[in-house]
Amino acid sequence: MKYPSLDMARRLSAALFIVCMLSTFSLAQSPVTYSPTLTKIFADKVLRVGVNPQFKPFSFEKDGKRIGVDIDIANLLAKKLGVAAKIVVPKSFSDLIPMLQSGDIDIILAGMSITFDRAKTIDFSTPYFETGLSILLNKAKSARLGISAVPNYTALMSELLQNGKADQLTIAVTQGKAPQRIVPRFFPKATIKPYASNEEAAQATLKGEADIMVHDEIFLKVWLKEHAKQAQFRLVVLNPPFKPDYYGMAIHKGNQDFLNMLGVFNLELRSNGYVGQYMGRYLPITTRVSTRSYNINEDYYGGD
Repeated sequence: MKYPSLDMARRLSAALFIVCMLSTFSLAQSPVTYSPTLTKIFADKVLRVGVNPQFKPFSFEKDGKRIGVDIDIANLLAKKLGVAAKIVVPKSFSDLIPMLQSGDIDIILAGMSITFDRAKTIDFSTPYFETGLSILLNKAKSARLGISAVPNYTALMSELLQNGKADQLTIAVTQGKAPQRIVPRFFPKATIKPYASNEEAAQATLKGEADIMVHDEIFLKVWLKEHAKQAQFRLVVLNPPFKPDYYGMAIHKGNQDFLNMLGVFNLELRSNGYVGQYMGRYLPITTRVSTRSYNINEDYYGGD
């Protein structure tokens, strides 16, 4: 039996090493290695995006066309992936997670708050929008509680505790959305009244069915502006938001590559100011942008 020479063995070993390295490199470069969802998106050349049925300025209808900040972001994401965006509008916001889990959509992009409970069943991207929960106060309805003139959440709770009327506060929320779960922590003695949509909860507060509504600051301020004639002198949004809130994109669990890509995509959204640009398409808003800066003390020595 003839054995290969030492030189030949070395060459075979080197060739095998190169093949292994190329295979590893190829796997590392593949955008779908650890993402069944991405595999399907690239195969179908379509990104199916579940959006909020009604949440101006993020997703709403105008002249029979679906528009909004989330729609613009969805189209940009699809363009980056090299596929077409298909916007899917559910009957209600609460249908979105079941639709994602059943495979009817590939991603949720719906002004969805990042919460721990939701993260048990779906994976969230890093935040693409930072906001906060605010209070829409019915001044006439809440006068009986002594809170009709309070400027913020802290003053509101202080008055209620002093008056001994914290258990008489009625709060409107939207069924299935984050405020419904969060409100009991900030208003432990209040009565919570859930409504099917943001609009219904706001209208109920205007009618006096609730003393306050708790929801996203942007929605409350937009709604109040658009209903100024009916709500003038009756409703007010308290500043600042009493709790930070963050919107994330949501995908089916087990898609780490897709999740990584969304993290990079959201970094680009923020660094290029796209969200602010999109917001400006639908709202006459002004925002104040601040950048964190650092000063190094003069006595610091950076030598070896």
